[in-house]
Amino acid sequence: MDNFYGLHEIQSDHRDFVGEPAFYLSQLLHQGHPVLPGFVVTDHLFWEFLETINWLEPRFVDFPELSLYFDINQPRQLQIIAQHLCQQMMDSHLPPSSSQPIQDSIDKLKTSALIFYPSLNTPHHLQTSGLFESVIGWADTQKALVGLKQAYCEFFRAKSLLYWQRYKIELQNLRPVVLVQPLQSAIASGFVEIRPNCWEINSTWGLEFSLLWGESHPDIYLIQPQTGIIQQQLGSKTIIYNLKSSPDQPTKYPIPQKQFGTPISQFPISATLISEPQQIFSLTPEQLQQLIKIIQQIIQSNPAITRLDWRLFQQPQDQEPQFYLVGAKCSENSLYSNPIISDSSSNQQRFRGLALASGKSRGTAYILTETDPIPSQLPENTVLVVTAITWDYLPLLKQIVAIVAEQGGMTSHGAIVAREIGIPAVCGIVNATMKIKTGESIFVDGNYGEVYIIKKEFPVNKMFSQPSFQQQQLVEISSNVNSTALMVNISQLSSLQRLDSLPIDGVGLLRSELMAIEVLERSEHPTINSWISQEIGSKFYNFNDWILSEKQPIFVQKMAEQLDQIVTILSPRPVYYRAFDLREVEQSVSGLTYFYPHQPLTNGGRGDQKLSSQDGIDRGNFLASESPSLERLALFDLELKVLLELYKSGDKNIHLILPFIRSVEEFLIYKHRIEASQLSHYPEFQVWIMAEVPSILFLLPDYLKAGVQGISIGTNDLTQLLFGIDRNQMQVFPGLYESNPAFKKAIKQLIEMAKTANIPCSICGDAPALYPELIEDLVRWGITSISVNLDAIESTYMAIAKSEKQIPLETSRHHL
Repeated sequence: MDNFYGLHEIQSDHRDFVGEPAFYLSQLLHQGHPVLPGFVVTDHLFWEFLETINWLEPRFVDFPELSLYFDINQPRQLQIIAQHLCQQMMDSHLPPSSSQPIQDSIDKLKTSALIFYPSLNTPHHLQTSGLFESVIGWADTQKALVGLKQAYCEFFRAKSLLYWQRYKIELQNLRPVVLVQPLQSAIASGFVEIRPNCWEINSTWGLEFSLLWGESHPDIYLIQPQTGIIQQQLGSKTIIYNLKSSPDQPTKYPIPQKQFGTPISQFPISATLISEPQQIFSLTPEQLQQLIKIIQQIIQSNPAITRLDWRLFQQPQDQEPQFYLVGAKCSENSLYSNPIISDSSSNQQRFRGLALASGKSRGTAYILTETDPIPSQLPENTVLVVTAITWDYLPLLKQIVAIVAEQGGMTSHGAIVAREIGIPAVCGIVNATMKIKTGESIFVDGNYGEVYIIKKEFPVNKMFSQPSFQQQQLVEISSNVNSTALMVNISQLSSLQRLDSLPIDGVGLLRSELMAIEVLERSEHPTINSWISQEIGSKFYNFNDWILSEKQPIFVQKMAEQLDQIVTILSPRPVYYRAFDLREVEQSVSGLTYFYPHQPLTNGGRGDQKLSSQDGIDRGNFLASESPSLERLALFDLELKVLLELYKSGDKNIHLILPFIRSVEEFLIYKHRIEASQLSHYPEFQVWIMAEVPSILFLLPDYLKAGVQGISIGTNDLTQLLFGIDRNQMQVFPGLYESNPAFKKAIKQLIEMAKTANIPCSICGDAPALYPELIEDLVRWGITSISVNLDAIESTYMAIAKSEKQIPLETSRHHL
């Protein structure tokens, strides 16, 4: 096996040793698509290099039969070890036999600068995306050899060593490869996220580093593949990176990139600040259409593509600027064949939808339509296929390995719970309950929103023979603590075991009504068990049944027991308990009030209700009413009793958030109940409100006078109410509303008003997790805390740290 392969030389049987990034690009190149040339350095040279090093680090004396286990509770020690290892690699020489092949490969590229992309040709369960940084260097032989060693150092950074230990990966099992491509000045660059019903093009001027380093907000173009409809959003482009004219060109502005062994002044790129915001898109209409055409051609022959990285520049051989692909990602790690089912099958059935919750799993389909009774127990290894993931099915999520839905959205309650539990979830597959039959073997890919029906006569790869759920994400241990608090949203008792190991500052949102459903399910009281089965089968939850005097003590006891576990684990970190958010249609049935599951938005109503003349309710009066019902107040009193029990037992780190408050008068109703409950006797107890009804933008000072002590911005409801859309249908143009100036102005106004009033302001909706580019704005505006679901802890932690580092950097540039 050779150490070097040009992209044009890679064949289909080379995939196992050139790595996925190079393999994907090579296949696109063979198809005739405009791929930037390059070459790949296989792991064979990596091993040759390491075996020639006379290791001074004692832990590496027995290389390659060594263990990479360090004390992860000593981050400073880990940093020192990583620095020593990298320094010794930089001080050592690559095998002499590698110099000439590298020079020959570089000569073919005809470039003055290079970019090195380290990656692992790893087992597919390892999620290394974002673990390694690209390396930039000049293209002469000696500097290229240094760049290659710097790329190798990425596998020995502190965060990499921590990753290998966390997942018990021995060094001898690593298969590092490095993709090398030419680097030259670009007119524009960016990437394309390809989803079944939307292509999202992100673009900026110059090279893409301002996007990678979070220094600019991209121009966004949203394209519907079926209709060709384009919506575009102008970004905030503050800096342009491009190639230096010569190595001697001075570096005027600080560059955030860190490469081991390279001073910033020796970087081949330079930065140009944009003093005045430019109201100009980075792509002309003609260039945009050219890029869309390239995407269309690629998707037609490669439907598994999920992302393309591109640059627009002028090659010497081109008369006009041309687009070139510099990266590609695919679902199922294949361009031509599905590794689950052989492509030779003409009966292969594959469906694409919206990925709601990550992970991959194979199981047996179980179809549930709206007219089917809901069972209390499902068979093992079940994949539930439903019309929509509503409250009815939440108790079943813990019994299944995956869920598929015809309708839904990223911010639906079912999607939120699926992500928290850790099961793959996909929605948006039209007529899934008819196309898939109960008993069929299906594979669900929650990473890419794909579902496959697996026929028995076709083989299945071993790596997919077992369910693969969401794995605990790695969070790099750092000696620096973020100033912006990172909180977590939870609703399931099963999340408790993960809380203590996460770098969180508390629970920013405890969805009490979802937890209550789980608590009621687990009740050992025989009367309650029979009631639960009846209610689940009838597709509604009678929360008001707990108002009955004989059941109140049971409710208080069960809820207090479960909440005590959470606040004890988190103590002294705060836990913000959101009171029951039961914004569903109230309908009298035999003197009781029932709360029906959330329904799609229709006829201008709220996104979680669906009213008709058959409901027997005056829809206008219902929506106009700002006074909670007597039953709701009775339930609220029970919740206050639960919180009071916790305070009496010494749990004083739990606080209350009131949801969907529409007026100061409504808040005062709840405040009077709180004062009557004796909770106000405890000075530690705080009462917040959710900032999710747009009227709070005008009434916040009045709420503060009435006694509100903090606000938590609920972006899911705030977005749908600001724009009059259904939270379950926002995936038609993902991110369109969250990037809208009206949305950002609303968030900024709430944060600034809270700062002026000297009260905390948190944000707990899905927007920061789904659109992390929003985090820098939140930090800049002064958000007190950001609360996200469990699956987004790692990315949010890193985004906060990056933003807090970036803002002082921008300040220093402004002074320069």
